[in-house]
Amino acid sequence: MDITVESTVTASQELLAGGEEKRKRAVARVSHDLCTGCGICIKSCPVSCITIVESELNFNGVANIGRQCTGCNICAIDCPWFAIAMLNPDGSLKPPAEYAKQAQRVRGYL
Repeated sequence: MDITVESTVTASQELLAGGEEKRKRAVARVSHDLCTGCGICIKSCPVSCITIVESELNFNGVANIGRQCTGCNICAIDCPWFAIAMLNPDGSLKPPAEYAKQAQRVRGYL
């Protein structure tokens, strides 16, 4: 399976469309140029919607986000390579600085 930036953006737009209903939460988007296929996002995803697929970009493969993404941001918080960003329903990217407070909550500091 060949994955390109264009296919990732198209897949993200399809996730945002969500069929008939309009999404209220952001969805995860993977930058395949930055993804190392380490699998940390797979372990942190509460709904198990992330898989590693083969890619010519590296020998580990790259992460692929499924339709079940709930927009919880945990994968984006835990990605050490900043390869996952959250795409808002309006198509804009959520800045990583907004993850800091949620990261503290997830880890039990707030």
